[in-house]
Amino acid sequence: MATTSTLSLRELTSFGDVAAEDDAVLDYFLTTDAVARIKSGDVFLVLGRKGAGKTALVRHFAEGTGKSVSRSLNLGGYPWAVHAQRIDRGSSDVEAYVSSWRYLIAVQLAAMALTRVKDASDENARAIRTFLNDNYGGDALAIDEVLKPSKLRLSSMSFEPTVFGCKLGGIALDRKAGDLKFGTELDALSDMLMTATVKLAKKLGAPSLMLHFDELDQGISTLTEERARMLSGLVLAVRSVRQKYKEGIPVKPVIYLRSDLWDKLAFSDKNKISERLALRLEWDSDSLLELVTTRLHARLGRDATWESITSAEQVRAANSKWNFVLSRTFLRPRDVIRFLNSALSQAQRRDEEPLVLGNQDVVNARESYSAYLKAELDDEIMAHWPQWEEALQACSAISTLTFQREQFEVEYEHRRTPANPVGADEALEQLFRFSVIGYERRSGYGGSSWAFQYTHPEAGWDNRATRFKVHLGLKEFAKLRDD
Repeated sequence: MATTSTLSLRELTSFGDVAAEDDAVLDYFLTTDAVARIKSGDVFLVLGRKGAGKTALVRHFAEGTGKSVSRSLNLGGYPWAVHAQRIDRGSSDVEAYVSSWRYLIAVQLAAMALTRVKDASDENARAIRTFLNDNYGGDALAIDEVLKPSKLRLSSMSFEPTVFGCKLGGIALDRKAGDLKFGTELDALSDMLMTATVKLAKKLGAPSLMLHFDELDQGISTLTEERARMLSGLVLAVRSVRQKYKEGIPVKPVIYLRSDLWDKLAFSDKNKISERLALRLEWDSDSLLELVTTRLHARLGRDATWESITSAEQVRAANSKWNFVLSRTFLRPRDVIRFLNSALSQAQRRDEEPLVLGNQDVVNARESYSAYLKAELDDEIMAHWPQWEEALQACSAISTLTFQREQFEVEYEHRRTPANPVGADEALEQLFRFSVIGYERRSGYGGSSWAFQYTHPEAGWDNRATRFKVHLGLKEFAKLRDD
């Protein structure tokens, strides 16, 4: 096999872990435009499909060595039922949870800043410490503890917000249905906490205060109306805090959310946030290749490139190994890493040196990778549609990568069980939504192309489409053949 250098993959254990939370991602983090935009405060909402790199960004900011005071808030296992009780009945449905989220942000930032202050005599530090000790027993405060107390204790030694000319000696978090003062009181306390925290940050010399809300999708099988209101409230609370505390030491909470959940939320100003303050994580061939190259540099040295670790011949005519890999992914880092790890495992069965990825390694990696991709889709789709595999079985029965609508309708209805409420038309739309299939899109010049959700999100679903194609990454699992 021809290669451009003597680099060998013999001692390379992997290209990295598929899941960023399990990977040494900071050892080879690729600094992208997303980092700069989040750091500058241009955006506060980061959207992406599962595996698009949201958690890697969170880890970069929370575990990296930057000067910003930064903390990640993992909402996996968050007590949503407790939070649902902290509702502001004096606000609209959409804004009913804004005050409780603002308070949670204020408390988490205050606790984070306090742990970095060495001057025990600082009056702001003393006030925050007293408040946290009185209500939580200390400053080592987990996110799931913030809203659990039934009542918050206030005092002259901590904070005594004034509402309607009266000082508050405490704030009840458990409220009766007719009590409409909850939001007003909690906002007053949050503002005092934030003011003290910003003063502490200034003393620390921090350029900004950052919180990163991650894993908001954990535990969501169905996005209920209540959970949608709570997520909308978080978005509005973050925007409110950022607007109010943008001078001096800016406060920059950031939300990392799955794109499909964001698309289901409905509230005023959503489009404005989408256009101006949201960042959609998108990858293409060049950026994914740069990501792989960064990992190669970290593990094999600065001379390592894709060309130096692969053989020169193409997998098929006019199809490079890189394009062969990409065509089987959803253009996500985790997909590329998983495929390359499978190919590496194949290559390391050979004795030759220097060891590089050859055509057969890439071809033989397809079976294992296809099973992985099916499992990934199970994780994404099962919560929304438990019987989705019946639709995939219909595609397998047709046996070719491309098929006509009529073929699918016959095979799907033949396999559809009584427990499956999804008809054939809706099944096709759902398969497109998760990029299991794409549809043929005709151009005005007599040509055509395949529109998949992950490559053409702007195209949307075409319920008049008649010809479809199964994603190439599922070819081996579904036992499909070329036409």
